[in-house]
Amino acid sequence: MKSFGYLLAVGVLILNGTPFLVAKDPTSASSPGKLFRHEYHKPDLSFCNSSVCVDFDGDGRRELLFASRKTKLLQMLRGADGTVVWSKKLTGEQQSISAYDLDGDGDFEILYSVSGPGRLYVLDRFGEVLKQWDSGDWKLGHSPVVLDSDGDGQLEGFFGTRSKYLLRLNMADLSLVQRRGDWVQCGCYTSAMDVDGDGRWDLFAGSGDDSNGKGVLHRYDPLTLKTVWSFDTNDNASSADAVLVDIDRDRQMEIIKSVDNYGGDDAHDAVYAFETDGTLLWKRAGLAGEDSPNAADLDGDGEVEIVGMTFGCEVYCLDAKGRIKWQKDLRAELDDAEAHAYLTPILCDVNGDRGLEILALTNGGYFDATGKPVKGRTPAPGVVFALSATGEILDRFDVDGHRYWGDAFVCNVDDDPFLELVVSGSGGLDVIETKGLGTDSEHFQHRRNFQRLNVVPWAYEDSYFIYRGEKESVVNLTDNLVLEKTDGRFLKSGKFTTELLSLPPDCFFDQLQYQGRTPEGTALTVNILEGSGRRIKTDLPNHSEVNLAEPVRLEFVFSTAGGSVTPSLDSYSITFGRRHPGENN
Repeated sequence: MKSFGYLLAVGVLILNGTPFLVAKDPTSASSPGKLFRHEYHKPDLSFCNSSVCVDFDGDGRRELLFASRKTKLLQMLRGADGTVVWSKKLTGEQQSISAYDLDGDGDFEILYSVSGPGRLYVLDRFGEVLKQWDSGDWKLGHSPVVLDSDGDGQLEGFFGTRSKYLLRLNMADLSLVQRRGDWVQCGCYTSAMDVDGDGRWDLFAGSGDDSNGKGVLHRYDPLTLKTVWSFDTNDNASSADAVLVDIDRDRQMEIIKSVDNYGGDDAHDAVYAFETDGTLLWKRAGLAGEDSPNAADLDGDGEVEIVGMTFGCEVYCLDAKGRIKWQKDLRAELDDAEAHAYLTPILCDVNGDRGLEILALTNGGYFDATGKPVKGRTPAPGVVFALSATGEILDRFDVDGHRYWGDAFVCNVDDDPFLELVVSGSGGLDVIETKGLGTDSEHFQHRRNFQRLNVVPWAYEDSYFIYRGEKESVVNLTDNLVLEKTDGRFLKSGKFTTELLSLPPDCFFDQLQYQGRTPEGTALTVNILEGSGRRIKTDLPNHSEVNLAEPVRLEFVFSTAGGSVTPSLDSYSITFGRRHPGENN
C-alpha cells in the first residue's frame, strides 16, 4: 500500500437579445477583484481546451497548449501573455491534450486526442506530427494514462473510446497491444496507482452512460484489461474520474466517484465512496455532477473534506462518511438544466494565507460555435468564486462574457510568484491571476492520484516521479522509485535528484517530508544541494526542519547491501514559509 504525507478592447455579439461579450485576441478583460485579476482572454465560441502548461524549450518560461474545435488548430502560446508561438491545423475536433517524455530524451512530446475521427496525435515541441493512430471509433474523449504496466521498460497508454473499446497502446510506435470490446468511455480518465502495495499498477475507470449502456465502475488488470471487480452505477459512469484518496486516515486508499445524470431522470445521481476492493462505503444521493469531487483536509483539523459542485453551481462539502457539512448555491438564478456546470472546484491557495481555499468555476448553459444556445439552455456569464473552508464567499470575479467551461487547472504561468487559474471552454481561454503564492510549477496532464487538480499550498511535492528530475540507476516501479536491476539483481546504489527548486520573494524552505521503504540491508539517504550541486545538508530524517532561503535541489540516494532487495521512494514534499521583516536565515 502506498503511503503519503498529508500536506496537502471588447466587442459585442447579440445573443437572444442579450449582449455577449467577446474580448479581442488576446487582451485583458474585466476589472480586478480582491483576489483575482484577468491577465488575458483568447476568445473562441467553440468548445476550446487548454490543459497543459510546460516549459517545452527549457528557457525558463512556460508555454500553454490551446486547441479549438472551430478552427481545428492546435497552438502553442506563450504562457505569460498568450502570444502564439506556433499553430498546427489537424483533422478532428479537440478532446484532450497532455504532455509526456515518451522516449526519455528530456523533451516532452504532446499527446492530442480528437473526435471525427477518434484519433491520437503525437507531436514534438515544434508542432510537427511524429505519429498518429486511429482508434476505429469516432471519438477519443480523454488522454491516455501513460505507464509501464509490466516492468519491461516500455511505456503504454491506457484509455477508452467513446462507444467501442478499452485500449492498451504501445506508446513508442502507437501499435495496439491489447483491446477490449463493449466499452464506453468519454471524459473519464483512467486512474492509476498501486493501491495494495504488490508492486503492480491498479487501474480504475468508468464505462457506460445513459445513451450507450448503463454505467459501470471497473477496477481492471492492466496486463489483461479484464475486470477485477465492477459496480453498477446505472447512470453515466463514463465522464467522472475515480479519485483515489485516503479519506479516513487508515493509510489505505479509498475511491470517490461521481455519477451524473444526462438522462434527466434523477434516479441514480450520487457521490459514491468505495474501498479499492469494490466494497461500497457510502452513497450520497442527489448531487448530480459531471466531475468527481476533490478531497483534502481544508481546515487543518486532521479530517478530510470532500468538495464538489452540482450542475446548478451549488458547491457542497461532505465529511469522510459522506455526510453534508455545508452547501452553497453560487448561481441561484440558474437551475441544473440551464447551467450544466461540470468542473469540480479546485483546492488551492487563493489569498496568500498558506491554506487551502475553494476555487469554484460557474457558468451558464452550453452554446455552439455560432453562439447559439443548445438544447434550450440559457447562456450566462462565467463567474469565478473563492470560498473558505466553511463555504464563506471570499471573492467573486465575473469575466464579463458568457462561458461554458470544460477544462481548468492552477499553476504558475509566468515569472511572478502568484498562481494563475487557466480555464477554457465555450467562450475561449481565460488566464486569471490569484493572490495565492505558488511554486515555479508546470502542469502536464489531468492528475491521476488523489490530488487531482489540487495544488498543495506553498510546497514542491511529487509522488509519481515521471516529469522533472534526474535519475541515476533508479527506475519507476509503479508510482514510486526503486533501484535498477541487472541480471536479476538490484544495483548497489543509485540516486534521484530534483530540478532546482526556487522560492517566491521573502520566503524560505522550512520543512522536508518524504515517504519510502527501507527493508533490512537497504538505505535511503536524503540530502539537500545548493544550486551548484554542493551538499549543504546531509542524511536528513523525515520531517526535518531545513531553514534555507536559497534555491535547492533534493537528492535521494538509494543503496542495498545484498542486491536482493531495494529501498523505495514513494513521495516527497518540501514546504516554504514567508520571512517576517528583520528575520535572518
